[in-house]
Amino acid sequence: MPHGYRGEIPRIITSIREINHTMIKTEPLSILIRDLQATGFKRWGFVIFRTVYTEESQRLWESYIEFLRASVEEYLESMELSTLLKPLLEWVFIEDRETLDNATKQHVRESFSEWTSQHSVERDGPGVEDAFQQQTPRFRYCIHVDQKCLDTVAQYEAWADAGAEGDDKQVVYVVLDKNCHRKGEGEGEGRFPRIEGCSREYTGWQYTSVHCLAHLYDKLSKQELSGYDYTRPPMVFPADGPMPTD
Repeated sequence: MPHGYRGEIPRIITSIREINHTMIKTEPLSILIRDLQATGFKRWGFVIFRTVYTEESQRLWESYIEFLRASVEEYLESMELSTLLKPLLEWVFIEDRETLDNATKQHVRESFSEWTSQHSVERDGPGVEDAFQQQTPRFRYCIHVDQKCLDTVAQYEAWADAGAEGDDKQVVYVVLDKNCHRKGEGEGEGRFPRIEGCSREYTGWQYTSVHCLAHLYDKLSKQELSGYDYTRPPMVFPADGPMPTD
């Protein structure tokens, strides 16, 4: 879709509250759009935490951000939703070497919880209280970028430079459930192989390909990460296969 596209917005977008449940299940990003209209909160997107601050990581971090932005924009254009949703997509990158360098997932959860607790109309815009109370994905889940995630963009660049032959390479992020530790999920003994000390099926986080960030945001608008199609690490959602760096 060319830049500045002014095509007709599909009817589902203009009448999202009137559509039936069958259409909600089939139209792209319809739950995300419905929530934007229902709450009046006209922003969407995950908060992203950087947890690697070595000198070598700076270039990879910049490449990672560029890849992330481009992937989401390409997806919106492919769904013919760029005109509607791109202006409402707000990227929030949290960088703090002092408090986040090599931060654990639990520490990032706590930092994210603090960020959400400080929501305000001044910082976030009108409608934020309803969005917070409803625990829309922006205030329930965040993205954790560690060294393994940065390594995936390095692998992708090397694969592309070599002619992009063989299996496609994935650039991956970690999505974290802010409430996992509060409910006790992911703790204690379970029957699954241990991943970072957790042997329960639901670990409270998931590896996800960057190309489906908008799709995941929409999915988490209607179900929890721990839902029926939760992909347990080291596998990557939604593709079949493990985290490339594991």
